[in-house]
Amino acid sequence: MSIPEPVSQIVGWDIGGAHLKAAVIDRSGQTLHVIQRPCPLWRGLDCLRTALAEVLQALEASDDRRHAITMTGELVDLFSTRREGVLSLIGIMREHLPKNSLLIFAGRAGFLAPDALGPDDILSIASANWLATGAFAATRIASALLIDIGSTTTDLLLIHGNQVKTFGHTDYDRLRYGELVYTGIARTPVIAITERVPFEGEWLSLMSEYFALSADVYRLCGELPEYADQMPAADGGEKTLMASAGRLARMLGRDADTAELEHWREVARFIRERQMHKIWFACQRQLSRRALPAAAPLIGAGVGRFLVKELATRLGRPYLDFLALFPGQEPRDTLPIADCAPAVAVAFLARQALWPS
Repeated sequence: MSIPEPVSQIVGWDIGGAHLKAAVIDRSGQTLHVIQRPCPLWRGLDCLRTALAEVLQALEASDDRRHAITMTGELVDLFSTRREGVLSLIGIMREHLPKNSLLIFAGRAGFLAPDALGPDDILSIASANWLATGAFAATRIASALLIDIGSTTTDLLLIHGNQVKTFGHTDYDRLRYGELVYTGIARTPVIAITERVPFEGEWLSLMSEYFALSADVYRLCGELPEYADQMPAADGGEKTLMASAGRLARMLGRDADTAELEHWREVARFIRERQMHKIWFACQRQLSRRALPAAAPLIGAGVGRFLVKELATRLGRPYLDFLALFPGQEPRDTLPIADCAPAVAVAFLARQALWPS
């Protein structure tokens, strides 16, 4: 694939069900911008139009770019099928971006032009953002277990021999093989993490209600980057320590002022540990495949990668931040590269496809 001058930049787009992420790199491979905007797609395609317009405004208009696109947003229940979702999301991007500037990431099939998509390509495009992250990382490191913990999900990817060695490709298969764990540090309902907690010397069953989210847990634990929590709280309320304590207390049928704040922090720490166990369990399954040397690191990506660093210690393996794959880079005044790994990765993969030298 060749590209005419004067194009000198690539924008990598990751269209999620809750967020739109974009990363701009130049021809030399320097990351210039990393941006994220809330995009609750289940509320309608206008949410994507709005988020896209905001990102483009922040980047300033330019025809001097190509746009590499990956996605997971086709899975939201706005669409009757994933196929409909893929085509709808590509359609919105075509509405707002210059003609002939789009490159659609189709997993192991590489990049395709929107006009060249066949029936079999659609499901290769669906939810392939994890593979963009893994394929890029495999160009920089021979062996590792890459773990991307985001606001909603956790991806686990074995890399060995500079190849991504996953068993699944679709979300169904990745759930089946433990390569996708539907848990994250901001949007996961607390009741999906654990059914009971210890409190005042008793085991209390939690209410099966949408009262509190994992963002409340990590806020109380003092670990949540506030920019990572861009969606409304479960009750639409404030994002403060006391508000999070109130939402968590409601899961126990209590009010926050019936116990000290430290008691609610203890509950949060227990829930955090239960979520850690879910991810640790998935790590053990992947490592049991014996595909990695003992010295192969865990690579942490996503806004929840601080948990990967802790997992590496528990598993007795080295830790490597996704940012370490970009020596000397971290754009100022933007999100960290590692927070939006698929968007950055798909941009670099497109750069490699367009300018192989």
